[in-house]
Amino acid sequence: MCTKQYNLCYLDHAGATLYSEKQLANIFTDLSNNIYSNPHSHSSEFTKDAVDIVRYKVLSFVKTSPDQYSVIFTSGATHALKLIGETFEFNGGTLAYLEDNHTSVLGMRKFASNFRELKVEEAFNVLSNPADSNSELRNGKNGLFVYPAQSNFAGTKYPLSWIKTVKCEALNHLFATPENWYTLLDAACFASTNQLDLHQYQPDFISISFYKIFGYPTGLGALLVKRSSENALTKTYFGGGTVLMALSAQNVMIPKPIIYEQFEDGTISFLSISSLRHGFDILQTLNLTPDLISLHTFNVAKYTFANLMEMHHSNGTAVAELYHDTKFESVKTQGSIINFNLKRPNGNYVGYSEVKFATVLHFANLNGVHLRTGCFCNPGACQKYLKLDPDKVQNQFEAGHVCGDQHDLVDGSPTGSVRISFGYMSTFEDADKFLQMIETCFVSHSNFQSLTIDRTIDASLNGTRNRLEITGKLVNIYVYPVKSCAPLAVKGSWKLTHIGLEYDRRWMIVNSSGACVSQKKIGKLCTLKPILDFSRKMLKLKINDSEISMPLEPEENASSNANFCNSKVCGDKVQGFDCGNEVAEWLSANLGEFGLRLLRQCDFTAHTSGRHSTQGEQTLMSLANKAEYLVINMRTAQWLRERIPQDDLLCLTLESILLRFRANFVVDFTEPFVENDLAILLFNDVAFKFTGHCRRCQMICIDQETGEKSKEPLRTLSKELNGQMRFGIYLSRNDSLGQYYIETGSSVK
Repeated sequence: MCTKQYNLCYLDHAGATLYSEKQLANIFTDLSNNIYSNPHSHSSEFTKDAVDIVRYKVLSFVKTSPDQYSVIFTSGATHALKLIGETFEFNGGTLAYLEDNHTSVLGMRKFASNFRELKVEEAFNVLSNPADSNSELRNGKNGLFVYPAQSNFAGTKYPLSWIKTVKCEALNHLFATPENWYTLLDAACFASTNQLDLHQYQPDFISISFYKIFGYPTGLGALLVKRSSENALTKTYFGGGTVLMALSAQNVMIPKPIIYEQFEDGTISFLSISSLRHGFDILQTLNLTPDLISLHTFNVAKYTFANLMEMHHSNGTAVAELYHDTKFESVKTQGSIINFNLKRPNGNYVGYSEVKFATVLHFANLNGVHLRTGCFCNPGACQKYLKLDPDKVQNQFEAGHVCGDQHDLVDGSPTGSVRISFGYMSTFEDADKFLQMIETCFVSHSNFQSLTIDRTIDASLNGTRNRLEITGKLVNIYVYPVKSCAPLAVKGSWKLTHIGLEYDRRWMIVNSSGACVSQKKIGKLCTLKPILDFSRKMLKLKINDSEISMPLEPEENASSNANFCNSKVCGDKVQGFDCGNEVAEWLSANLGEFGLRLLRQCDFTAHTSGRHSTQGEQTLMSLANKAEYLVINMRTAQWLRERIPQDDLLCLTLESILLRFRANFVVDFTEPFVENDLAILLFNDVAFKFTGHCRRCQMICIDQETGEKSKEPLRTLSKELNGQMRFGIYLSRNDSLGQYYIETGSSVK
């Protein structure tokens, strides 16, 4: 996968590595030249042989053989872990697990009557001194110890020597009754950039994930089972292809004798499995061994870690708080993962996400750096490194934070962190691009603090402002017929409808997958100018000298003839009419993106509904993101412009800044930030109510006339508002049923 053509610095290899273009080409050639049939069919010897050859390649990759281990193909590492949880014969024994483990390991507790978490320090103490095996003391209980070969949170490599120590019953002194111990090694993170040697270290069970190694295919992993440990597993459910015989009238069945035949229920993903061969071939073609990959990725990560650790603000405060047990002294103890949070000069944390303190992800996207944020499905490690005790976790949950959301700070404390990780195709150039982004966007080089007005909403101030009459003037009205495209400046008056300004965001462009595209993906969208021709009842789209027209309103029989399409806007399901092949081809040709299509939102009638919430309720709104109307105060925009560094100010006129914020209404309130305190706004006699603040992202860094990207004004906005990048307010109508018009020059109060 060539990231340079997309100007992308990909740093999420622990999440999923990138696939090779040659790899995909070889897979396509293979599928084009061969017929792979269902392996349960009698004519499928070719497919069966191809699958078995891949099993051999998997075992060879981890330095073992079929007489030592069996390969059970699964839908992923999680499925492999679940299989062990469902089938392991605990017999009253204990599930013990390291605190630094994937969520899927915690889910295994549901299958064990007893479980015990081992803190990292405790595990090192207990498993450093193996006990003497004493089979006479065993009482038939089976214990299972689960730990990762490498932490997916901080990249710590845990000793594989623990496997033998556990087998020697070192854990027994933690429990009143001795148990017969087995080890399940989660190698999903480890195997992607390290040599898993099952000749030297022999856990009973191993889970792996192939997209972390090869990038493609996804949805495919494996459970490796040591042949001598198969008797510890008992499978209850049986599916198609797993039995020698089964009776319909009686609960009788005879399972197939080979363990992978028993455990692979139904038809395996044989096309995906066969494609793994080309992943192995790519590594061989490039002469890349796991040891070489491990050394290369470690060195790139070590370089990045050292430079990040050395970064300080001008007042001496460290830029990054790093979450690691090592300082990258050795490839034997540390993998190619760096985990951190950023801090401001005053010591406050920088939020990683898009909701409250929107900075790290936005600047990363703006600079073409692909990274990951959150807790990475590892609650134990997250709570360990961020020092989150159970009470803090519960408080964060009660404050609205849940796993996988973007609620990044609660009471100033992080709920997660930022992770970067490297793969075999990563370069030092990638590391430098990441470090340059941190240096440019987050390091303060001056102790000078500008004197600014208070920009937070203070309850004591609200009461004063609400008693005073705040007045202003409606300077501009903008309508955006096609979502994320150029605006139409209104001269005079414009009709208000029950879903917003008439024709505002009624059309949107979607990609070949049906997902809405924005300027974040295609910057040139801002140069696409919609023109409403009311005399001809047509919508005209124009880019440079090229243009195309289509009916402004759907035809009367559109509901019966048109191609209905579903898409999403801010989590809501939206339904629209496909505007046809002609405009689709025109968009793709002029925007340089394959597979684009234009959708017109359905009207809200008795038979059609253009938008539904995630709960299935009808949402009376156009294709706008959060609310029907967005207001920007001209004085607040001017305040922001005055704080942008002089070197970046040349092309940022006040008009340019206002266009970047893509407001429906631009109001001159004579003072900055007063709009944040208003609950009701009257435009002449038309009443609107405040519904929320607009939280800004990297969209405001796109020049709305050229489509070019810059780092301003997002960088200054983040700095001046301490990451709370709320700029502009959302409004909705108090009376959405009446027929009203709004006019430029109207008084606002």
